[in-house]
Amino acid sequence: MVPAKLTCFSGWTMEYSGYLVAGSALHEAATEYICLDGKPEMVPGKGENHNGKLMYLTEARCGSLPCPPYVNGRELTCVVCSR
Repeated sequence: MVPAKLTCFSGWTMEYSGYLVAGSALHEAATEYICLDGKPEMVPGKGENHNGKLMYLTEARCGSLPCPPYVNGRELTCVVCSR
């Protein structure tokens, strides 16, 4: 997974691209950043919502990241690549 990119490095194959997400620091469970597919598909089933683990978009913040090229408050993209 490559954060803040939409393309893979030369010689790598893109599996999917999307948005960098993570759980809230205010929730009890531990979390990590993952790349959420930009075109997710629903798994057929009951359609119940138990709010198991809520994911939130990660936004750029100037100072933590250099602006430019990042834009303060803009969601960060990501890409998942394989070799």
